[in-house]
Amino acid sequence: MKNGGLDNVLRLFAVAAVAVFCLQVFSDNKAEVDLWGNVGFVKALPWSPEYHFTNTFSFTEPEHPWVNHEWLAEYIFHITYQNFGNAGLLALKIVLGFCVIFLLNLSMKVDCRVGVIRFLYLLLIISTMGYGFSIRPHHFTYLMYALFLLFLKFHPKNRLVTLLVIPVLGILWVNLHGAFFIGALLMGFFIVFETISKKYVLNESPSARYIPTLLAATALFVAASFINPYGFRLWRFIFQSATDLRPYLSEWAMFHPVRDFFSHVDFMVLALITFTSMLFLRDRRDITWQCILFISFIAAILMRRNIPLFAITAGFAGTRHVDKAAGEIVSQWRKKIPDGLLVFILAVFIPLSGYYGLMFNKTNPMEIEVKKDEFPVETVAFMKANRISGNAIVFFDWAEYCIWKLYPGCRVFLDGRFSDAYSAKTIGDYLNFIYLGPNWRAKAKPSGEDWNTALEEYPTDIVLIHRGNPVYPKMLALVDWQLVHESNIVGLFLKTADHKPFFEAQKKGVLKYPKGTNHPYFP
Repeated sequence: MKNGGLDNVLRLFAVAAVAVFCLQVFSDNKAEVDLWGNVGFVKALPWSPEYHFTNTFSFTEPEHPWVNHEWLAEYIFHITYQNFGNAGLLALKIVLGFCVIFLLNLSMKVDCRVGVIRFLYLLLIISTMGYGFSIRPHHFTYLMYALFLLFLKFHPKNRLVTLLVIPVLGILWVNLHGAFFIGALLMGFFIVFETISKKYVLNESPSARYIPTLLAATALFVAASFINPYGFRLWRFIFQSATDLRPYLSEWAMFHPVRDFFSHVDFMVLALITFTSMLFLRDRRDITWQCILFISFIAAILMRRNIPLFAITAGFAGTRHVDKAAGEIVSQWRKKIPDGLLVFILAVFIPLSGYYGLMFNKTNPMEIEVKKDEFPVETVAFMKANRISGNAIVFFDWAEYCIWKLYPGCRVFLDGRFSDAYSAKTIGDYLNFIYLGPNWRAKAKPSGEDWNTALEEYPTDIVLIHRGNPVYPKMLALVDWQLVHESNIVGLFLKTADHKPFFEAQKKGVLKYPKGTNHPYFP
């Protein structure tokens, strides 16, 4: 075989390696806390009577307005599940991931002349994007964000195309996921930085047509964002949500290099390589993209859920820096390695990555697995078997699971929709209960026991919590509540006065204890 033929084989293997690695990273099949809501909350379109504009699933505020900022994504998930099951849901998120990588590669091919750098940098980006790559509406934001970055980088000369495409994408994005405002911010930052860098740094005149066109497109994007089931209320919710920090939720917390080291080694390496490469650049004409990259990095530090967005931004804005800083060195190093050896390395990597993606830590790669050490699988089965119903305070991470499994027999105190569907008072009372807040003991009962708002001011008669929740020992000490089922992670408490039939059945020894599978699957 000629060297040219071997070079073509190497390219083919490199493409296959990237594709298989994408499959490995994007094929996580473990259920996460919002899965049941993402698939089950929206089963009808907004103009249907079955569409929920109110909380509905809670006993605390069933009539509270619900602004579902990701209704279209959830409807797509529901339709996909109805028609194609778990395999369809897994395939959908993998396809969305592949689409983002395809757009990234279009940009990276232009910015990077050294194939080895593009290959390794793309693998690092894919790995960093893998954080939280479960079945969630965020993937639509990743795709939309990549489309906007691509559009800004290779903007069409035809102004009409810009003025049509941006608002159309805006209508889609605003209904798919609440992070649509990122599109407006991105456009705004780009316009400001492009104007400043050309006029005051590079001493160039900004395009007389391009900047005004982008300003008009941004205005049309914002106007188009009001085409949603909630109108102006959606923007009001977005502003309120943006100011509501939630550090007790892991992905909303700030990135901590020590605590999060093992979870985000790839993110730290990506940031180190990307920003270090800028120090070696002689050509600093892409100031606009450097600023956008830096802002995306700060956003990732302030909130871990933004780490995939930084990875995507690095693909569009950082590849050129890395290529210019290390291109010559890597090219010289590449010439010393025979193509045959690289083909061999990739030939080993591809099946290993494929095996890891299909088999590692998975009982069935075509099913969504519900881990029994993370969800109350056995306890909820016990509740269903013994027809336990009522109003339940449920550990936040399990609430949507319980809604899917137990509604309408059980309604929850609070669930993952959080401020989308609950007032600040209800959220505060819940957090005060679970985490033994300063007002946990609002006053004392005549018996001397603690009196808690969540247990006394609301008609709560079921408590289903994690044994690691701070309130767990408190519940064990309450005389009018009884622990009726316990597992390695779960404790189920019933209020004795409200569940007399259950306790009579318990005395008679006629309760049912269903046997569960070792590997439960969604739903």
